[in-house]
Amino acid sequence: MRRVLIVGGGPAGMTAAVALARRGIGSHIVEIEREWSPEGIGLLLQPPTLRALASLDLLEACAAVGYRHDVINLCDGDGAVVFPMSLRPLTRPDDPPAVGISRRALHEVLEARLREAGVEVTLGQTVTRIEQDAGGVEVELTDGSRGRWDLVVGADGINSKVRKLVFGGRGLTPRYAGQIIWRVGLERPHDVSEYLLMQRPGDKVGVVPIARDELYVYCLQTRADVSRPPREELPERFRAALAPYGGVVPRLAAQIVDPAQVDYRGLYALLVPPPWHEGRVLLIGDAAHATTPHVAMGVGIAIEDAVVLAEHLAEERPLAAFAERRYERCRLVVESSWQLSVWEQDPAAATEDDRARLSAETAAALAAPI
Repeated sequence: MRRVLIVGGGPAGMTAAVALARRGIGSHIVEIEREWSPEGIGLLLQPPTLRALASLDLLEACAAVGYRHDVINLCDGDGAVVFPMSLRPLTRPDDPPAVGISRRALHEVLEARLREAGVEVTLGQTVTRIEQDAGGVEVELTDGSRGRWDLVVGADGINSKVRKLVFGGRGLTPRYAGQIIWRVGLERPHDVSEYLLMQRPGDKVGVVPIARDELYVYCLQTRADVSRPPREELPERFRAALAPYGGVVPRLAAQIVDPAQVDYRGLYALLVPPPWHEGRVLLIGDAAHATTPHVAMGVGIAIEDAVVLAEHLAEERPLAAFAERRYERCRLVVESSWQLSVWEQDPAAATEDDRARLSAETAAALAAPI
């Protein structure tokens, strides 16, 4: 398989193209958005994710534009540190164990690497028809153009068009987790130098430095109604969600004034049962396994997918072997995240020890090789 069409230009699709190029496999990305910009605000690249990026020679570039984290401080609702959770790298001893980074900065790192590799990208297009035979896949795009490919990779997210076209009844429907998340990028005060995770019954707030002068704030809330508030009300509603919290949060909340700053969305999850391929069409990333952010590995397992996919194609392994290798690891992330979400919504359902044990066991499992 030497000609691969990648549908979706997010982290999964972009890292897949980078990984394939390193193996001498050509690819072409089609992205439905006319302006190629990332969704969301920021994220934490954890040790397993940095290990995957290091295998693509991308760790140093991400670290250069991000913010090193050696600890996650678990705090009470007033910002007092209850337990500092130390992080350890899975790569070289001096490497950062985790990196906070804006989604914009990650996108720019990946886009630059794609340009270096000569990967073609078509914006404002997606697939409308997929027909395949034993020798390849015929694809029609939204502009009516057609092409033939050895493999089509669906990296087009939780509501994947590829999954709907090819997998039919196996495509499943994303499940709402019962929580919503607020996110905003803000100026970083100089006295906020570490990750702060504050918890109250039913919700939590994270404060995450992502650059020398930037941080992002997120707030998870339990909510049966996932409908989006009016745009003009977003800053006020977000500030209200942060109002019960102390420490640095009131100062940060005062910066939230522009509706364009605020990212608001419901939390959904999806786990497609294997196989993740149908003929010569294969799913990766959120198209196969979308997760809530409680383990903070959604982007991480998508990047791991890219690394493993390139390895399997270069070694001409059967496509079925991809999901066989990836499914249990991705299931662990999706199901552990879902369980933590359930416990956050009903704090009486689990003890702090239960939550800590599940998080520790999941982190230990993810430290194992991919």
